[in-house]
Amino acid sequence: MKSFVSVLGATALLLGACGGEVPKLAQVIRPTDSDMDCMALLRETSANDLTIARLVERDDQVHRRNVHYTVIDGIMVPPAMLTLDFREQAPKEMAVLHQRNQRLIELADMKGC
Repeated sequence: MKSFVSVLGATALLLGACGGEVPKLAQVIRPTDSDMDCMALLRETSANDLTIARLVERDDQVHRRNVHYTVIDGIMVPPAMLTLDFREQAPKEMAVLHQRNQRLIELADMKGC
């Protein structure tokens, strides 16, 4: 009986570790920033804005999935609660991209773009 509880606890721990993605954080300041021209700054800022828009949608999907797991699966299949995403991957990545865009805008101002 004790080994069964140990195996059950280990399984719950492993399944709980699967919930959510690890954030992929970009560097806010890069060594090559000073070499970028105005068009490169604009391109990267636009690409970051597009990525932020995608992350907003991703965050909404994760939120809806968490609500579904909590309300429906949590009642019928309680182990499904272990797959909830609490890592907040999208908001962390969005914050870093906003900081990166601020850095790029500062560089563009310094270069007179």
